Amino acid sequence: MRTLIQGGWVVGFQNGHHAIIEDGVVVLEDDAVLHVGPSFDGTVDETIDAKGKLVSPGWINIHAVANIDIQTLGLDASQPAFTSPRAYAVDNVGDVEFTGDRLRTSALFSVVELLKGGATTIVEISTMAPSRFEVPRDEAPVLAEVAGELGARIYVSHKFRAGKRYMDDDGVMKYHWDEEAARNAFEYAKSVVEEYEGAYEDRVRTMLFPYQFDACPAELLRDVKIAAREMGVPVHMHTSQSLFEFHDCLRRYNKTPVQLLDSIGFLDERTILTHLIYTTAHPASGFPTGDISDLRLVADRGANVAHCAVVYARHGKILGSFSRYREMGINVPIGTDTFPQDLITEMRWAALACKWTDRDRNRGTAREVFNAVTVDGARALGRDDIGRLAPGAKADVVIVDFTPLHIGPVDDPIKALVYTASGTDIETVIVDGKVVVKEGRVPGVDESELVRKASEAHMWQKGRFVGQNPTGRPAEVLFPSTYEVM
Repeated sequence: MRTLIQGGWVVGFQNGHHAIIEDGVVVLEDDAVLHVGPSFDGTVDETIDAKGKLVSPGWINIHAVANIDIQTLGLDASQPAFTSPRAYAVDNVGDVEFTGDRLRTSALFSVVELLKGGATTIVEISTMAPSRFEVPRDEAPVLAEVAGELGARIYVSHKFRAGKRYMDDDGVMKYHWDEEAARNAFEYAKSVVEEYEGAYEDRVRTMLFPYQFDACPAELLRDVKIAAREMGVPVHMHTSQSLFEFHDCLRRYNKTPVQLLDSIGFLDERTILTHLIYTTAHPASGFPTGDISDLRLVADRGANVAHCAVVYARHGKILGSFSRYREMGINVPIGTDTFPQDLITEMRWAALACKWTDRDRNRGTAREVFNAVTVDGARALGRDDIGRLAPGAKADVVIVDFTPLHIGPVDDPIKALVYTASGTDIETVIVDGKVVVKEGRVPGVDESELVRKASEAHMWQKGRFVGQNPTGRPAEVLFPSTYEVM
């Protein structure tokens, strides 16, 4: 089956980088790219008219929430919604995890949203706020099944940790540790890799995911990395995402998180550190101004940093900075990490936040953030067959409509994408040669019904809770209304 896409602007890949082909064509044959260029003289079975539109290589969402997001509950709230009390963390009171039909609804809602947001490759995470030491064991299988049914390309994993952070009755942040639970979950995580790596015609791959650096002892992380190397899969982990975590590591190990990870051989090109905001280079770290030793270590070892600008901007934090990390030689792909799972929005925030942080309009360029969701995301996963339109690459394509009024005249299609387009302009998404989003919708999915079921399945709903409230705080504190509700 050959499909020709006639585009207004085609982002081809040649001589090691992207290039724009005006009025170009892309020809897909089955699950691979056959041809990219100004024209094509061969025979085709189908033609997609993309004139006036951007024909882009598929986008890699390197850190994508794959359950119904609850992080928005903490917006404009004086107290964080996810700090557990001792009763939940230590005494096992309550259970608010997704199970059964709610879990499948959550997975379906998330994958549909991610596809519509332009992700042809999804590197999934899930919030562990309501979990103790591991996520539900049927989560990764359900995600793999849903992604397989919808035709998505996804990396799944079973998330685990040894420590559960909680607020004690005296108002002090503490950890409750259970290394046996973490070790048992780690063994199950390896079984997920064995069962699902390469499933659904290799659209499903796997990772190991010790969820949080601060919640995993060094010995456990060393063993995780050894297992990942033996199994040939990446390791993904939240790292240095809070100042508390950074200073707690210094207190416990007399090393920064980066220094500790390096000392146990954890850092290499198959490691994805998410956020990594607090390093020796951060002004609040307590290290001398200009100390970039942590960043040098990450760059020298080839480790990747997953950058999620929107979720941290909502909490008043920012990476310092996207361009700086890249200039140090660190690969910085981009993920969404919260609702909405719209990679165009995420690219824009990554670019604008960098310009603001560095006080320089020429930083955080459209070129940098577009590379981050294409070739840099592919590099983080150790792949050269995604994130580019070139003969032999996977037939993953995103088509964005540039004809709406809000986009205006297009002098540069990548700048138009990053600075003026939105997720609703994504018209077509193709994965492995199969159209998974057509005219802005996922074929076969009743979105209205899905939204209704997702609303019912949501862990916490305003004014009531599904299951036990693990925070111990009243709904009006967790869900403060913007205006008085009459």
